[in-house]
Amino acid sequence: QVGTQSNTDQKMKRRYTNTSNDVSELSSGEDAGSFQLKVSINSKSKDGPIISRKRIFFCVTFAIFLVLAVQSLTYLCEHQPANVPGKQRLWYTPVPKKSRGLALGTKHLALYMKPQGLTRTSKKKEAEYLWGHAYWNIKLDELEPWQRANHLPREKLLSEKGIFFETMMEYAASSGESLDFIPETYRLYNKTDRQQFLDRITEGGMDESWVLKNPQKDGGKGVQIMGPNSKELHETVENLRHIPTFGGDSSSSAGRLIIQKYVNGLLPYHGRKFDLRVYCLVASSVPFVVFYHDGTLRVSLSKYDENDFSSQQAHLTNWSAQKAAQGTSKNADEARASFKDLASYLEEYVSQNPRVSHIKDPISHVRDQIKDALATVVHVFRDLSFSVDAEENGKKLCGAENGFSFLGGDFMIDSDLKVWITEMQSGPGLSHDSETTRENFAIVLPGIFEVLKEVRAREMSGELISEMESPNTWELIYKDNFRFTYSGGNGGS
Repeated sequence: QVGTQSNTDQKMKRRYTNTSNDVSELSSGEDAGSFQLKVSINSKSKDGPIISRKRIFFCVTFAIFLVLAVQSLTYLCEHQPANVPGKQRLWYTPVPKKSRGLALGTKHLALYMKPQGLTRTSKKKEAEYLWGHAYWNIKLDELEPWQRANHLPREKLLSEKGIFFETMMEYAASSGESLDFIPETYRLYNKTDRQQFLDRITEGGMDESWVLKNPQKDGGKGVQIMGPNSKELHETVENLRHIPTFGGDSSSSAGRLIIQKYVNGLLPYHGRKFDLRVYCLVASSVPFVVFYHDGTLRVSLSKYDENDFSSQQAHLTNWSAQKAAQGTSKNADEARASFKDLASYLEEYVSQNPRVSHIKDPISHVRDQIKDALATVVHVFRDLSFSVDAEENGKKLCGAENGFSFLGGDFMIDSDLKVWITEMQSGPGLSHDSETTRENFAIVLPGIFEVLKEVRAREMSGELISEMESPNTWELIYKDNFRFTYSGGNGGS
């Protein structure tokens, strides 16, 4: 037996010291397995060690590092804070190859997508960009992380007149900032405002003109203009004094009314009242970046006399209101004018009026006041209306990782060339029923998609979106650490 054991040991020794190092012949068993590992690590072949200790150490270390890196990146992406100055998400979900360049929108909108290399699609789930006139046309909570829609979860609050003026006035009170572009406004559904208006009436307000508005309506509807000591103004005051429910209440949006002092001394355009419809683009919610663009003049079809309230239409500029009053015989081109037309008109006006002759560049003076006002508005509503990460009852309202918002802003100009805001609008119409609006949108809309493509490129490359500048005719008015301001003659800052 001893001889047999000795022979076996010699055979095993020869087997594991031959140059082939063939361990496959080792009989199965726990000892053999451990011996196989030992030989595999230490034995040599013609080309050197089969598996060196250093190589095993490197592989194990790299695997641990890779696991930790993936876990860390996942955690940071899930917990990356939104809307923090100078910050943006560390990682954005890439757009699937089949969806790149696809956009959901109307046939009319598709005309402006094409120059930017975008293709119209009717498949909502496959579109990289989605554009619906109203926010309810797009179910934001069903969006994929990589999709981008033209509405943000709570942007509608901005275009609700009561909430708009309420929020702006609260900001003015808390910040001490003068918002002199907002007309004198009272919320009749608010007890404090209601009483303040009644006090104002007893202090000479009955001798002034007022505008009663239903905040829930657009297109010139729900607006009543009341002249000094008019029957309508007296009736409104009496209703407020004797009918507690008149004007609505704070618990419900139904029946709410606001009242504003009519801005006197407005500048007419060739004898007709007008206002300016301009545009605002929230190009990115995370981080927050906003641009401005000129729009058009909306001009009343009736001659304007601020002391004559016999015709409401003479005081309204909305085209739908004009059409309802004048019939279809009037051409929409008569109710629109361009900023170029306004620039010429203001140059002539300034040259003939010594009171404003100190304004050297009147169209820039007007435009910069508007940009200042819009920059203030988006600053105030930034977290309330423009956060893509907004939640309700612990649930995100939007499935996308970023989004954009196309807004309209309406402004009037008085005879001192001071601007006044009348309202903001979520999802303004893309009217193309006049040559002026067609020409304007032919610049505005392709510019939007150019901006959005740059935002997307920065998301994918990791470049800071907050470092974007004005890429085309859209002008930057707000981003982290920058807010356009205008002091009346010193330009933006």
